[in-house]
Amino acid sequence: MTPRLALTRYAAVLLRPVLMAVLTTVLLAGCALTPPGAPQPALAQLPDIDSQVQRLTFVTGERQQVLLGVLRHQDQTLRLALLSPQGQRLLTLVQDDQGTRFLPDANIEPPFSADWLASRLSWSLWPAQALRQAFAGSDWRLADSSAERRIYRGPVLVARLSGDRDCRIIHDLESDYRLYIATLDDNARATDTCPTP
Repeated sequence: MTPRLALTRYAAVLLRPVLMAVLTTVLLAGCALTPPGAPQPALAQLPDIDSQVQRLTFVTGERQQVLLGVLRHQDQTLRLALLSPQGQRLLTLVQDDQGTRFLPDANIEPPFSADWLASRLSWSLWPAQALRQAFAGSDWRLADSSAERRIYRGPVLVARLSGDRDCRIIHDLESDYRLYIATLDDNARATDTCPTP
C-alpha cells in the first residue's frame, strides 16, 4: 500500500464519526420521532433528470452544514448520492421497481430511513398532480400555489416548499430544519442564487 493510499484510508476512518455526527445532529435532528415516509408517486411520472450536481445546505437552529448531492433519474431509476464537501461519498439512495433503499457500501449509517428521505425528495421533484394521486386515500395531502407547496399529514402542516429549479427550499417543520438546494454548474460552482440565512 502506498503512503498516499494509506493516508487517504486513515483520513476516511477519522472523518466517518464526524460525518455521522453531522448527519445525526444537524441534518435531521429529531427525525427518529417522525412517522414513516409519505406515499410515493410512480417513477414513470417523474421526467428524466441527467446527472445534476447540487449544493445542499441544511440549517437547523444556529447550525448550518453543506453537503453535495448528485441526482439522476433515468430508465425508471432515481439515484441520489450524498457527498461531503471534499467529495467523499457518504451514502447513495436508490429508488426503482425493487423499492427504495440505501446502497450497502455507505460510509455512514444514516439516522433516517430510505423511505423517509425519498418522500422528502418526491415533494420537491414530482409534478403536483403525481403527488395528489399518490396521496389519494391516505392521511397525506398537498396544497399548492404559484408561490409554494404545503404538505399535510391530516391537519398537521409537515413541510413547506418554495423556489425554482436553481434554488429550492424545503422547510421541514416536523423535523425542524431547512434545506436549501442550489443547482451547480459544470464547474461545480453555484452562483449566489440560493442564499441561506
